[in-house]
Amino acid sequence: MLYSKVFLRLHWGFSVSVPFASKAKPSFYLPPPTTLVGALAYGKFRGVDNRAEKGKMVSPAFGLKVRAAASYERDFLGGYVEDIVKNVIMYFQRKERRLEERYRYGVVPTGKVYSPNRVIKVVYVADMDRGELEKWSWSITRLGCKECLVSVEDVEIGDAKKVKGRVKTSYYFPADVKVISGRVEYVDFWDENGYIWGSSGNTLRYAIPVLGYPLTYNEVEVEANEAYEVGGEHVVFG
Repeated sequence: MLYSKVFLRLHWGFSVSVPFASKAKPSFYLPPPTTLVGALAYGKFRGVDNRAEKGKMVSPAFGLKVRAAASYERDFLGGYVEDIVKNVIMYFQRKERRLEERYRYGVVPTGKVYSPNRVIKVVYVADMDRGELEKWSWSITRLGCKECLVSVEDVEIGDAKKVKGRVKTSYYFPADVKVISGRVEYVDFWDENGYIWGSSGNTLRYAIPVLGYPLTYNEVEVEANEAYEVGGEHVVFG
């Protein structure tokens, strides 16, 4: 197994809406795994919005055998706010209203993490060609919505060493992993069914190491059944 550790410098920050958001759109404090894999897939499927797979329309990221997790860099400082944004709301209306112009747009409080010029670390663990993984990693341009631009500062490629037992990590991990020490916040991310158009998907509960406001780097100790050593750090998947 290989890992790719990607250092992404934020232009202003990012916004990734939580599951089932509608006329209120809170954001996660860190981009979830599906967002990270989608960002990686853009390097291969640039310009392709969807594709057919077994009779269904799916995201280009569907079926990629890649696992991912994100963390703040050590000097990260960020703030969470909910801006008032003009959004399309017609798909939340009754069918008879959806073609009426007055029901097309509305004012929606939208969550954003603001952290101009700060760095987020993303780790991908995959069984694929080293050159291909590195190429895709350098091709990442955004995290979340199209306005959430990032610049790739560096990419580190290496062998992912599988480990278990007590490890320290600053990356989020599944909620059923035992936390020995440190503070976490629990959230619900979409699972891989979220890549299928027209499907509501399912949610998976995760634990995010966070330290209040401002949002900063944090590390916790856990008892892991499946983790990988990636360049002197650990990512935990179970």
